[in-house]
Amino acid sequence: MAKQGKIRVGIGGWTFEPWRGTFYPKGLPHARELQYASEHLTTIEINGTFYRTQTAATFAKWAKETPDNFVFSVKGPR
Repeated sequence: MAKQGKIRVGIGGWTFEPWRGTFYPKGLPHARELQYASEHLTTIEINGTFYRTQTAATFAKWAKETPDNFVFSVKGPR
Protein backbone atom coordinates (compact mmCIF):
# COMPACT_ATOMS: atom_id res chain seq x y z
CA MET A 1 0.00 0.00 0.00
CA ALA A 2 1.30 3.46 -0.87
CA LYS A 3 2.27 5.74 1.98
CA GLN A 4 -0.11 8.65 2.37
CA GLY A 5 1.12 12.21 2.74
CA LYS A 6 0.28 14.48 5.62
CA ILE A 7 -1.64 17.69 5.05
CA ARG A 8 -0.71 20.63 7.24
CA VAL A 9 -2.99 23.60 7.81
CA GLY A 10 -1.36 26.94 8.45
CA ILE A 11 -1.19 30.63 7.74
CA GLY A 12 1.15 33.02 5.95
CA GLY A 13 2.83 35.00 8.72
CA TRP A 14 1.63 35.40 12.28
CA THR A 15 1.48 39.15 12.92
CA PHE A 16 -2.00 40.42 12.06
CA GLU A 17 -3.50 43.37 13.93
CA PRO A 18 -7.14 42.34 13.18
CA TRP A 19 -6.51 38.95 14.85
CA ARG A 20 -5.60 40.53 18.19
CA GLY A 21 -8.54 39.97 20.49
CA THR A 22 -10.19 37.51 18.05
CA PHE A 23 -7.81 34.64 17.17
CA TYR A 24 -5.18 35.84 19.63
CA PRO A 25 -6.52 36.25 23.17
CA LYS A 26 -7.03 39.81 24.33
CA GLY A 27 -3.91 41.00 26.13
CA LEU A 28 -1.56 38.39 24.63
CA PRO A 29 1.85 40.06 24.26
CA HIS A 30 2.81 40.51 20.60
CA ALA A 31 6.05 38.63 21.32
CA ARG A 32 3.99 35.49 22.12
CA GLU A 33 1.87 35.46 18.96
CA LEU A 34 4.08 32.94 17.14
CA GLN A 35 4.04 30.62 20.13
CA TYR A 36 0.26 30.86 20.44
CA ALA A 37 -0.38 30.36 16.71
CA SER A 38 1.98 27.38 16.56
CA GLU A 39 -0.01 25.65 19.31
CA HIS A 40 -3.18 25.87 17.17
CA LEU A 41 -1.80 25.24 13.66
CA THR A 42 0.65 22.75 12.17
CA THR A 43 2.62 25.12 9.95
CA ILE A 44 3.24 28.81 9.30
CA GLU A 45 4.80 30.43 6.26
CA ILE A 46 7.63 32.80 7.18
CA ASN A 47 6.61 35.90 5.29
CA GLY A 48 9.67 37.93 6.33
CA THR A 49 12.03 35.83 4.20
CA PHE A 50 10.39 37.35 1.14
CA TYR A 51 11.66 40.80 2.09
CA ARG A 52 15.10 40.08 3.58
CA THR A 53 17.46 37.32 4.64
CA GLN A 54 16.88 36.19 8.21
CA THR A 55 19.75 35.39 10.56
CA ALA A 56 20.48 31.97 12.00
CA ALA A 57 19.72 33.44 15.43
CA THR A 58 16.26 34.50 14.27
CA PHE A 59 15.48 31.03 12.89
CA ALA A 60 16.72 29.49 16.16
CA LYS A 61 14.50 31.85 18.19
CA TRP A 62 11.45 30.94 16.12
CA ALA A 63 12.21 27.22 16.44
CA LYS A 64 12.52 27.57 20.22
CA GLU A 65 9.10 29.27 20.41
CA THR A 66 7.29 26.46 18.56
CA PRO A 67 6.52 22.79 19.29
CA ASP A 68 9.08 20.17 18.20
CA ASN A 69 6.79 18.78 15.47
CA PHE A 70 5.96 22.22 14.06
CA VAL A 71 6.94 22.96 10.44
CA PHE A 72 7.81 26.33 8.92
CA SER A 73 7.38 27.08 5.25
CA VAL A 74 9.97 29.58 4.02
CA LYS A 75 8.76 32.09 1.44
CA GLY A 76 11.31 32.67 -1.33
CA PRO A 77 12.86 36.13 -1.71
CA ARG A 78 11.59 38.54 -4.30
